[in-house]
Amino acid sequence: MIIREDFRSVETWLLRLESYAAAFEQNNVSDWSHLKNKEDFDRVYSLPASQRSKFEAIYMTGRDLAVAMSSRLTEFNWIQKFPSLKSFVDSFSHGWVNQIDLLEAEAATAEAEAAQLSNCPWSVSQMIKLYRAQISLLGHVAQCLEALRKSDLYIAESGLMQSSPKAMKYDAVLQCIHSVGKMFERLPATYLNKDEETLRDHMLVSLEAAVGGSVTGETFNKRGKTDILVRNEGNTCFVGECKFWAGSAGFQSTIDQLLSYLSWRDTNTALIFFVKNKEFTSIISKADEAARTHRLCIKKLGSSDETWSSFEFSHPDDPQRIIKVAVMLYHLP
Repeated sequence: MIIREDFRSVETWLLRLESYAAAFEQNNVSDWSHLKNKEDFDRVYSLPASQRSKFEAIYMTGRDLAVAMSSRLTEFNWIQKFPSLKSFVDSFSHGWVNQIDLLEAEAATAEAEAAQLSNCPWSVSQMIKLYRAQISLLGHVAQCLEALRKSDLYIAESGLMQSSPKAMKYDAVLQCIHSVGKMFERLPATYLNKDEETLRDHMLVSLEAAVGGSVTGETFNKRGKTDILVRNEGNTCFVGECKFWAGSAGFQSTIDQLLSYLSWRDTNTALIFFVKNKEFTSIISKADEAARTHRLCIKKLGSSDETWSSFEFSHPDDPQRIIKVAVMLYHLP
């Protein structure tokens, strides 16, 4: 697809949306129709209405989603309908992308009903898998739209002025990480069993669109490889470490690891923890306690969210040098 000239600065993201549209189109034309009409779906009509309705809903909603997204995701080239990038991105504000939680609930209901059947129709089990795959795809669409909202073009069309890179960098990075972390929590099935590197890479993709400068992962800085490194004009603006929660002792060793990566000029950092434990509230308290009692912690600055707090630490090689450390936790049970 040829992207219209005025959208060339965000071409990468729009081409990705176009590829997602093609996947939805394939589902609509081939998969949903085949499973409904060429397999054993007619067996559901012998089931009680209460059970049958759950499977019919999977088909109807799943195919409606495929039909809608196969066309909507490529309409950015239609200048009569969307004269600006902002008008296109904002058009998704009240549609399928914001109904992922409802789609997850519908899928879970159908799965529970299917589990009750002694001999579930093969087409039903495949429809549920296809439905789940489309939810995952919709999550990636949401990520693309979020990246477009952070683009210079969208911001300019919104009439907003960006702060200078050095002034806005740290806060912008943290806000972007927090948005992606909350997306992980909203879409648990999409990110189920993903490893640390995969979750980090999702954050890197969003950060590349949200902030200027160089955004890299697994990059050498001073004494080791840090998970997230943001540089601008030759200066390190941000250093971040991503870990799965492994207890308070592991938390403090991660702080030591992060601080060991910092040169004297590196002062803006974050520890991002993915928490599998069910009792998430207690983990938040333990993390706060572990940060405050670390030997290099100076003070807690405050909290921007229930799971995001900021601290001041002294540099291990220079007690007078202050390091800002954001501690951010996200629940992935």
